[in-house]
This record gives sequence, C-alpha cells and structure tokens, in this order.
Amino acid sequence: MAIPVITLLITSALIAMQVTLTAIVIKARRKNQVAVGSDGVPELERAVRAHGNFTEVTPIFLISLLLLELVDSYLWWVAILGIAFIIGRILHARSVLVAEVQTGRYQQRVIGMMLTLGSLIASAISGVIWIIWSLM
Repeated sequence: MAIPVITLLITSALIAMQVTLTAIVIKARRKNQVAVGSDGVPELERAVRAHGNFTEVTPIFLISLLLLELVDSYLWWVAILGIAFIIGRILHARSVLVAEVQTGRYQQRVIGMMLTLGSLIASAISGVIWIIWSLM
C-alpha cells in the first residue's frame, strides 16, 4: 500500500488554515477581552463562526479523501477534490472574516460553500462508485 501523499499534502494545507483561523479567534478574544463565547462582539462572532464552520466540515472530508486514496482511486481525482475543498474553505473564511464586513456581499461565501459541499458530495459519490465498481 502506498503512502497517501495527496491526502497528506491536503491535510498539511488544512492544518495551516486551522492554525490561522485559531490565531484569528485568539487575537479577537484578546482585543475584545472575551474569554468564553463572543459576548455579542461582531468581529469575534465572525471569527468564531469561520473557525467553527471549518472545524465542522474538515474532518469528515479528510477521512473520505484518505479512504479514496487508500483504495487506489484515481490520484488526479483525489487531488482535484482536495484542491476544490481548500479553495472553498479559503473563500468561505475570507468572506466571513473580511468581504462581508467590507462589502455586505455574500458571493464568496456562497461559492466557498458550493466548492466545499460539492467536494464532500463528490467524495461520497466516488466512494459508492468505487465500491460498486470493485464488486463487478
């Protein structure tokens, strides 16, 4: 069995994002002197939600990506799913933290969630297709 290099690279990039989002929450907590929750501070609420949303969807995606790579799915497909997911997560976080505050527009968040959910759904469908294909 080969080492799942693509999943490892995608995971490394997502860990960097996780650390960055955590640092943004810490910075907002210190700035606003809020230890727990958000105390109704919009900046902190946005930071907490960007971090929370990332944390909610990333683990299951990484599990599915790893499994696809371990069952010898097409590596180019695993890479495309991972890259799309990363782009989706960047757009979503950027929208929640910056773009919506500056412009009041949600387009980046919508595109980010479409890429995120599209990657998750495509990963799930790919797993089912692989199972059916391997049983034939």
